[in-house]
Amino acid sequence: MEPAFVLHRWPYQDTGLLCEFYSAEQGKFRAVAKGARRPKSRWRSILQPFTPLLIESRGRHELQTLTQAELAGSHIPLAGERVYSGFYLNELIQRLTSPYQSVDGLFNDYQQSLALLAVTDQVEPLLRRFEWQLLCHLGHGFDWHQDTQSDPIRADGSYQFLPEAGFMPLPAPTTTSYRGADIIRMAAFELQDQQLLNSFKRLMRQALHPFLGDKPLRSRQLFAQFKDY
Repeated sequence: MEPAFVLHRWPYQDTGLLCEFYSAEQGKFRAVAKGARRPKSRWRSILQPFTPLLIESRGRHELQTLTQAELAGSHIPLAGERVYSGFYLNELIQRLTSPYQSVDGLFNDYQQSLALLAVTDQVEPLLRRFEWQLLCHLGHGFDWHQDTQSDPIRADGSYQFLPEAGFMPLPAPTTTSYRGADIIRMAAFELQDQQLLNSFKRLMRQALHPFLGDKPLRSRQLFAQFKDY
């Protein structure tokens, strides 16, 4: 059996569930949990997001069949904005990874991020760190310390961010440029003030856009509705 989490699930036929799992060994994949919605099913209460599992499945096609599932720890209690933040992490993995793509270290970073999400008072820095970790795991990281001309980032400099390429020096600041001093602080994850957090969020959205495309993230839409409510 292998460690896994449910990223998302849907009703399947009369009594089953179609689960999208993220596992340490197989990466993202889908499996049918037959009978999991029956009132007496042993899987009914555990096949849900943010619950560490040990699972086993069979099948060599795109859709597998779940054969075993049990708890590997306590359900991670997320409430309020933390629920939507957890779904955001799930959606990033769903959108940016390929089926059966096992990425060294990503499962551990994901599990740790969920655990920290339940206890931290600072949600945004945690989300920014996971976005960066995910980019690095997938080979899309960039250099925080040198610009695109291989010169050190200068605290008094101004830079334009180019996804995957990094920070291009500018002769003067613009409305969309980044201050070198802020880049240096972001590189060290010194994210205590809201202005710097806003800059980091803008930067990560630029970095993720080539891979997410223009299709809106469902978790962001749900969180916006939650805040308006």
